[in-house]
Amino acid sequence: MRSAWKFFSSVYLTIVLAVLICAVSAWGSMVVVRNQRFFSALDHEVLFPFLLSLETEYAELTLWVWALIVLTAIFAVNTVVCTADKVWSVIQARRPRQALFPHIVHVGFLIALLGHLAGSVWGFRSYGHVLYKGGSIPVPHQSGIHVRLDETEMRAGASGDLDYLRTRLTLLEEDGSEVLTRDIGLNNPLIWKGIAFYHVNQGQSPTGLVIDAGGRTSEVALEGSFSAPDGSRYRLGSVYPDFAIDGSGRPFSRSDLFANPHIEIISADGSRYFLDISAPGSTIKTPRHDMTLRGYVFTPYVVLTINKDPGIGFIIAGSIVLVAGMVLLLFFRGERAEIVRTRPGVEERAS
Repeated sequence: MRSAWKFFSSVYLTIVLAVLICAVSAWGSMVVVRNQRFFSALDHEVLFPFLLSLETEYAELTLWVWALIVLTAIFAVNTVVCTADKVWSVIQARRPRQALFPHIVHVGFLIALLGHLAGSVWGFRSYGHVLYKGGSIPVPHQSGIHVRLDETEMRAGASGDLDYLRTRLTLLEEDGSEVLTRDIGLNNPLIWKGIAFYHVNQGQSPTGLVIDAGGRTSEVALEGSFSAPDGSRYRLGSVYPDFAIDGSGRPFSRSDLFANPHIEIISADGSRYFLDISAPGSTIKTPRHDMTLRGYVFTPYVVLTINKDPGIGFIIAGSIVLVAGMVLLLFFRGERAEIVRTRPGVEERAS
């Protein structure tokens, strides 16, 4: 036990580990450059579950990652043992409390490292969640919780670049009761119980049509319904991106391209009509009414990335402790009396 303690408390071990970590990181950077598609997918996953799922299939690409994990684990043990050893010697020798300042930095590093470990094992990352204004979607891996988009606001600067962005999100329970409402930005996520909601993109999408039916203009959601002045009811049916009629008179789409888009309009008696929606102004005639496309209904939307990092609290706390330790070390260490050496007739101060 004593020999193991001596081994892990060695400063020489720290130096060797630092050199090896730098070497493995350099090796890894070259592997990443040569295999960017693979590692961009890795960046979208939780580290340990993803690595374990690969087994030996991509061993030549992930070997450096495993080596870096092992070296970092040994480095963490080395930091714990060295810190405990030095703190105990400071306490035993009754040295000034300033002698503890460097070890506050070490403690902050270890707390943050623990947070990264927790996030790499138990977290999740979920991308590409499209959320329309007024609509809600379930939060992944969180039963009974939904997120709703209340509003989004953005402004462009003189150069055309995005200058200001504010998105208001509300978390809801299944019964509709609100849990939390908060504004987020590009680099300002909403964090709730370790789940982070990041704003990735925004825009407007056509979600309905403005239709004039017999002189009455209505904004109609896709698959919604509307009425004419005489009370006749109609509803929107299927959209055909590249509309055509086959030999038996049935509608179909020749491709998925919006080359000749039409939408189905169904009357109360089941009759079907097909309105060209490629541009405003197109008209169809029914036995009772003329129907004209006046425009489109656009709804703002945002794209969210939803991640859960159970170690985020540790990462924040560790960063705060580390920065506090650095401030104490740089500005409040005084004369650094713990390394003052006195020789007969000569006083030396190490800087």
